[in-house]
Amino acid sequence: MRPFIFRLSFLLSLAIFPVVIKAQEKMISPAKINSIKLIDLGGKESRVNLSKAVVFIFLSPECPLCKNYLPGLIKLQNANKSINFYGIIPGTSYSLKEINELKNEYGINFSLLTDREKRLSKYLGATTTPEVFLINKMGAITYSGLIDNWATSLGQKRLVITEKYLEQAIKDQLNGKQTFKKTIPVGCLINDI
Repeated sequence: MRPFIFRLSFLLSLAIFPVVIKAQEKMISPAKINSIKLIDLGGKESRVNLSKAVVFIFLSPECPLCKNYLPGLIKLQNANKSINFYGIIPGTSYSLKEINELKNEYGINFSLLTDREKRLSKYLGATTTPEVFLINKMGAITYSGLIDNWATSLGQKRLVITEKYLEQAIKDQLNGKQTFKKTIPVGCLINDI
């Protein structure tokens, strides 16, 4: 009986080990995130609250796709108060006034922060607006990429959304499912300005 139990536990450890490696490949450092200088809409340095799950949404005030997604993102945030949502505006192209105008026009109720030096963008590997990252409270990136499959390429959209990637990833996380998924974002490229 002992050899059987030993073999069984060995086989189970082999089955579990790749999941652990995959999770470690997608870990972020809360200390690194907190060392990155982000500016709030009042012009003050701000920190991200990583005590619970976080959604980072990389946005551009002039990107039409970002603007189209804002009402749905606000609704998603309202339905998931146990998760901190942060809109991140990378670079120096937009003034705080322009970002505040976007916030007021769309009624954005989650924090908007500027990543002027694009350190957070580079650390997470963000390349596009809109692009989202869902990070659990352990620091694992459980989802990154598209919000859903509405935009198929620049200027091309589906008539019907069939995959709600971010919403499903949030549901999986809240239900205790350990999933890791990445999609390729579609939108405006984050430039060097």
